[in-house]
Amino acid sequence: MNAWFKEIDRATTKAEVVANARDYCALMHPRDLAPLSMDFREIRIESDSDIPRLREKLARGYADARSHASEVEKLRDLVSYLAKASEKLDEIRNP
Repeated sequence: MNAWFKEIDRATTKAEVVANARDYCALMHPRDLAPLSMDFREIRIESDSDIPRLREKLARGYADARSHASEVEKLRDLVSYLAKASEKLDEIRNP
């Protein structure tokens, strides 16, 4: 996980953040998303605006899943990663 955070820290453009986030999300196995309701399982990042929107969506889904499932560590990591990516995008937009 730390290596993925370091990649975000090293990014200097929105495109790099998007590519890193897309790569990280591609590692998610369907069983990692299983605690989420079906409405929250679609993960798609096409542009920088998708990252904060997806983070918000998954944070809501994680909050619901956390109360119903014990296996939510990967979801917590995903939400943390997307939060870090969102922060980096803000830094790049507003230097």
